[in-house]
Amino acid sequence: MEIALIFPRYKYPSGDTPLGLLYIATYLKEKTTHNVDVFDTTFHKDKSKLNKALHNKKYDIVGISLMTTMLRDADWISRVIKGYSPETKVIWGGPHPTVLPELSLGCRDVDAIVIGEGEETWLDLVKKKGVFRGVNGIWYKEGKDIIANEARPFIDDLDKLPFPDHELVDLDSYFKHWFQLDSVARNLKGINLISSRGCPYQCSFCQPTLNRLFGTRIRKRSPENIVEELEFWKEKRHIDAFMFQDDTLICDKPWVSSICDAILEKKLNLKWGCNVRANLVDYKIFSKMKKAGLRKVFMGIESGSQRVLDDVYQKGITIRQVKDAVTILKSLNLKVQGYFMLGAPTETIEEAKKTIRFARQLDIDEATFSITTPLPHTHLYEKTKHLISEDVADFDYYKTPVYKGEAVIDKVKLQKLKRKALLSFYLAPKRVISTLGAFATPSAIKKSVAKLKRF
Repeated sequence: MEIALIFPRYKYPSGDTPLGLLYIATYLKEKTTHNVDVFDTTFHKDKSKLNKALHNKKYDIVGISLMTTMLRDADWISRVIKGYSPETKVIWGGPHPTVLPELSLGCRDVDAIVIGEGEETWLDLVKKKGVFRGVNGIWYKEGKDIIANEARPFIDDLDKLPFPDHELVDLDSYFKHWFQLDSVARNLKGINLISSRGCPYQCSFCQPTLNRLFGTRIRKRSPENIVEELEFWKEKRHIDAFMFQDDTLICDKPWVSSICDAILEKKLNLKWGCNVRANLVDYKIFSKMKKAGLRKVFMGIESGSQRVLDDVYQKGITIRQVKDAVTILKSLNLKVQGYFMLGAPTETIEEAKKTIRFARQLDIDEATFSITTPLPHTHLYEKTKHLISEDVADFDYYKTPVYKGEAVIDKVKLQKLKRKALLSFYLAPKRVISTLGAFATPSAIKKSVAKLKRF
């Protein structure tokens, strides 16, 4: 069989390889003898290139991995495939079809969708030569009916999965765009990895989507397996940095401590970063993490208003915890990047300004200010869908406000607030030098411009 897997990211290139797609592609290559081609559009804005590739080779199955922000491009690719080869089976997977299965199957050129984790579902499907019936984890169309097969259990032992092969995409371009740890050192050569799947928290802008994708229980790779992956890429591509993409790495501190022990034992000497929650930060574990190479943390702070944190985002943290966490992290001389959102439903202009002031005053090194976007079927979406004015295909948390009405900030005012947030943060006296440093070399300029295009 001829199989193609496509990641249709035409906007916002970054150094983040499409790990979900790469896990599936690597798994199929290891477990079967079928040909698997991977198409990643991240660094190829000319759609004619993909069009030509799909026209030149007839595929039996094409899988497209997508988030909601990729919906229009995924729909276009599906039409292209069916235009060239109507008998090719087009299958969508990833966050968007997992939470919107009926809507996804409503697209004319989509034959089936994969719900949740895809590795074992895809293997089963390929073994059955593309026959959908009886493949757990698949929903498909049969005439005018939608058939929902039995759900597939989540993979319990993540160590049995092969390491995702980053070489299946343009890894050199990803290295050039990898800016996660630029505030630590310029031109680090890094990759991303996932050491666990699942998140126990109930933030309204993520759940229950994460539970549908990865289940309600956190499943963790062994420290030995994680370090083996890092050793592999250090030897093969001479990486000197990496980023844990886990939603919250430090939920299980004894496990994190064991990872640090394994890194130190192998003397990897790699710089790394991870995502954290303010209420889980303590000096002891982060002191050990730093000893093992941690140099930067990414913290979801979201708002400077406790009311918005509690009533809208259901974040489960306090402003006091954020301040204390930053104090601890900076005492260890770690870089800190904060994630903030503006434009939450019921958020007032004064509350938005409070968030901007809070970000500016915090002793953090970097900040991003996104537009509050209720991804489909999250708690936030269900609670506020009567206020949504944009089509789901146009959702873009970097640039597009989606709410309207008296209970939200006007779209024009919101855009002005977002610009004000960026300028006041990065032009604050204590950050001016580091801001200018982001444009000190040609490679730094290229990365900085790529970031700015998001805003």
